[in-house]
Amino acid sequence: MSAPTPEKRAAIDQKLGELIQAIESHELWVPPTPNQTLYHVWDFLNRSKYMLSEFDNIEAGRALTHPNQFRPAPGNLGTGAVAAKKVYDDVVGRNMMAQMMITDTTGKTAMLTGSSGPPVDFGADAKEKVRALNSI
Repeated sequence: MSAPTPEKRAAIDQKLGELIQAIESHELWVPPTPNQTLYHVWDFLNRSKYMLSEFDNIEAGRALTHPNQFRPAPGNLGTGAVAAKKVYDDVVGRNMMAQMMITDTTGKTAMLTGSSGPPVDFGADAKEKVRALNSI
């Protein structure tokens, strides 16, 4: 598969931002202590958005702003088009995982995020946004 176009990366970035906003608009998102499940999924999505933002730096071999946000570590990741494509593919996989977590009705997402109590319904807006994200 070829490298993602700048337009495709921009579309994914926009959809990630819209999904993050949908989570921040959820009734259980009450700072400074939002619902634990919402918080962990929000953090997961923000990390994906950040990883995607570093695509050009990885491709060009430039330093990353927050290298500790990557696994494997950037030193093991390498640089260039192949390394940037790996990060992009990781973001796409993370987006699929986000959809599984947001649409979960079994309580597995709550268990994964260390939440006790009933599963969180992320709401129609977040579910719509995550489906739109994964349709790109």
